[in-house]
Amino acid sequence: MPGTAMKPLTLGGRPLRPGESRVAVLGAGVMGPGIAQVFAEHGLDVDLCDPSPQALERARATLGGSLDLKVQLGLAGRDAADQALSRVRMQADSQEALARADLVVEAVFENADVKRAVYEAVAAHSEPHAVVWSNTSTMNVFELAPPALRPRLVVAHWFAPAHILPLVEVVGDERTAPALLAETDAVLRALGKAPVRLEKFVPGFVINRLLRALGREAFHLLESGVISVENLDAAVRTSLAPRMQVLGLMQRYDYTGLGLSLRNLSDPRFEDAPVNLRPDALQHRVDRGELGVATGKGFYDYAGRGALELQHARDVRLWQVVHALGDLVADPRPI
Repeated sequence: MPGTAMKPLTLGGRPLRPGESRVAVLGAGVMGPGIAQVFAEHGLDVDLCDPSPQALERARATLGGSLDLKVQLGLAGRDAADQALSRVRMQADSQEALARADLVVEAVFENADVKRAVYEAVAAHSEPHAVVWSNTSTMNVFELAPPALRPRLVVAHWFAPAHILPLVEVVGDERTAPALLAETDAVLRALGKAPVRLEKFVPGFVINRLLRALGREAFHLLESGVISVENLDAAVRTSLAPRMQVLGLMQRYDYTGLGLSLRNLSDPRFEDAPVNLRPDALQHRVDRGELGVATGKGFYDYAGRGALELQHARDVRLWQVVHALGDLVADPRPI
């Protein structure tokens, strides 16, 4: 159950034990606080590291708010939430945290130079047994890490909000021991996550590549005047989203029928969206500084509500959905 201590496991061939082992999460931006929360709720001590005092303060508020919300929704007890919060230490200097970490989770900005510097610091200051998980969403971090770090480096890509969504994409490279990948899967499952293993690295991994393809068609429909933003979102919420939760992507073809699916894909009356990597619907909003929740306006106008308030409202609905789905997200097997 989420919020309970993990059973003893191994990572990198060494025990990973609640109350004894430590996790260093590097980066207190969008993903770091949620990742830290998951470990802390399962009894592990966490150092959440970021050189920015402002980022650490935001992370502290985000972490406290998300634990409070679980209590309000009846998903965690007050004592358990307080204990989880007490297990997370905010650190501006990561050197001490790296030196005592059994697991390092890299969740810094998606920039090659930034990540390269972080991996050099990890190699210099962490113990040789410490396993490193990268939360990169697109990058081949194996090319950025020092050679000595690569055998203990694994991509473990969480999805936002990390403390709610179960999926973690896992991939190694040719120097990654199969045993380390298996241990990574086992630890993630013990954390209440649903690890999905990729057989090889590809930029963007799986879900972001699917979203990229879906986004091209969505922007084409918007800019062609076919549908409004609000109606497009309504259509997805009331069809693709619930059906995909049950059938995924590929099993849906079995239910539609493979012959019909092949005819649909080859139908010449369908015109595929042109490849446009800077669609006007995005470019014009970016040019106006309308960047989404962070600025109060994007495709929707958030009427002055702050980012934390909006995240709270989002998380209420996500917890309701994930909690109601039960084993459909905890054990997403085909029918």
